[in-house]
Amino acid sequence: MFDFDGTITEKGQSCPSAEMVDTLVRLSQKMPIGFCTGRQLESFERHGLDEILEQINDDKREKFLENLYLFAENGAVGYDFHPEKHKFEEFYRVPWPKDLIDRDELKKMVNKAVVEYGDIYENAHRVVIVIRTKLHDVDKRDINEVYKLSEKIYEVSKTLLAKISPNYEEYLHVGNSGLGVIIGPANGDKDHGILEFAKILKERRNFEFNEKLREIIVFGDSGHVGGNDHFFLKGDLGSPYSVGEFYSKNSYPKPVIDSNGKRILHAKGTIHFLENEII
Repeated sequence: MFDFDGTITEKGQSCPSAEMVDTLVRLSQKMPIGFCTGRQLESFERHGLDEILEQINDDKREKFLENLYLFAENGAVGYDFHPEKHKFEEFYRVPWPKDLIDRDELKKMVNKAVVEYGDIYENAHRVVIVIRTKLHDVDKRDINEVYKLSEKIYEVSKTLLAKISPNYEEYLHVGNSGLGVIIGPANGDKDHGILEFAKILKERRNFEFNEKLREIIVFGDSGHVGGNDHFFLKGDLGSPYSVGEFYSKNSYPKPVIDSNGKRILHAKGTIHFLENEII
């Protein structure tokens, strides 16, 4: 199970490399794979699935699609790909916590609060609220400047939510991907995506898992507190590996290392682990 940006793609890139596509396709011939990303369905299709399908040989395409699952919007919406219909179909959606605040009202408040650094990504996401930086549509952007803006948006968003309710984290999680910020239901974060992945594999394909679902290997790059992979990689569910800067020396997430004991980050780390440990 994979985060996408910075895990399947290299840092700052939007699409996977040819080497990554080849690795994923070969993996999919052996087992189901799930992508758990902050992207909404259409963004994943444009910059993920379409890129992959263009490079797949016909004899491997059917198995790849049969084994493909998407957990979009940071785990708030799940999709199963139906090869016959050639499209994703939603199989769960976590509701917005209206008891805290109306979603549209919060969007207006956030948009006003972050105007110096970015704005709401309107009319694309079905559940979560995504705030992108003001450099999102600049072709030759300094990725480090994007990270700085994203951090500002993250801090402003947390401050705003704390004013709405000191207990907002019981209802909403705020995650910083480095490229933008995601505000979504606390019970619909990426750890919920792991749970739903196990559930659908049990129900439809007779897979068996232990209580902590350790059989599901999880890869992400933003596992620090506040990162949008924090709940994905903290180790409550699955067996998480970090291909970002943050990792744990004692538990989860574990680092990906080469034969010399050096860490390998981002897409190169993901490929290294898959090639040496699974495929």
